[in-house]
Amino acid sequence: MRPADVVAAVSGYGLPGSAPLPDQPVDQATWRGVLELATGDRVTPLLADAVADGALPTTARQHEQAVMAHEQTMRLCVLLERSLLDVTRELAGAGIGYRVLKGAGVAHLDYQSPAQRAFGDVDLLVPSAEYDRALGCLIDSGARRRYTEVRPGFDRRWGKGACLVLADGTEIDVHRTFVAGPFGLTIDLAELFRFTATVSIGGRELPVLDRESRFLHACFHASLGDRTPRLVALRDVAQMILTTDLDRDEALERARRWRADAVVARAIRLAWSRLGLETTPILEWASAHRPDRFQARALRAYTAPSRSYATQVVAGITAVPGVPEKVAYMRALLLAEPGHLAQRDGSYHRRIHRAWRAYGSTRSSR
Repeated sequence: MRPADVVAAVSGYGLPGSAPLPDQPVDQATWRGVLELATGDRVTPLLADAVADGALPTTARQHEQAVMAHEQTMRLCVLLERSLLDVTRELAGAGIGYRVLKGAGVAHLDYQSPAQRAFGDVDLLVPSAEYDRALGCLIDSGARRRYTEVRPGFDRRWGKGACLVLADGTEIDVHRTFVAGPFGLTIDLAELFRFTATVSIGGRELPVLDRESRFLHACFHASLGDRTPRLVALRDVAQMILTTDLDRDEALERARRWRADAVVARAIRLAWSRLGLETTPILEWASAHRPDRFQARALRAYTAPSRSYATQVVAGITAVPGVPEKVAYMRALLLAEPGHLAQRDGSYHRRIHRAWRAYGSTRSSR
């Protein structure tokens, strides 16, 4: 088997109907590729599980390397959880509401053990009304913003969020919504704060999304995030469907209200295909799903070969309600602040205008 095939099978390890693993140790060159890919796709915990259980035969050296990779990953996760506790303490002290996203919340609540799920940063969701205050609070405590806003107030009204960097280099992604662009603008953000749960970390109870919204966020991340989704993101989707008490009907109903059921269908198809899982009724639903016109056009902004942040934010105009808001949205994109332009080395306007032309040609071709 190729390293990619081994890592894909490892990523489904422990799930019902998962793909078979090699029945004997792979050669050392293949193993090096397996370790590299597993680290990049953040599935070293699953690799270590498969090795420890004897489901993936290894040499003594390979076994040792799998354990070491897992230990290194978990050390990082512990440090990130410490940063999570520090940052949420700052927000709570300022009376700012938040929800923990992805990472630590999913690891503790949706896997049998948090040691089975790796993550590489801290993600938080804050209400739009408190977004600016949340960023100000964290910046005052020593964080710095990686990129400035397009224009003041853009993120609070229409943006996905901002990446903050702490003094030790830890990245804190402060979200207003799940994604940039049209699908980020159709989510009922108030609903995310109505349906909540808690996770216990470091002796504190931290608020998180409820399982149905955690699942939807996992689908957004797997379907719309990276050009090629990390295997850990696809595992999250399958993990919640196959091993938890997820209310699938409720989750799909929320997705329909958000005009995002096509996002869920795509995430399920990707997860089952990449992980090599057996066919189930939820896959049959996803395979038969046909997006409406809005969702089909919106998906292209995230999935086309030419995808970029610019194409996503320009496509977001379709989801902005009302003519005055649309005008304000486009004005903000076209009249960006000098500081924002400087960080893009003069390429910002070229990207926005190119994205707008592509968006216009897509509309006229339909």
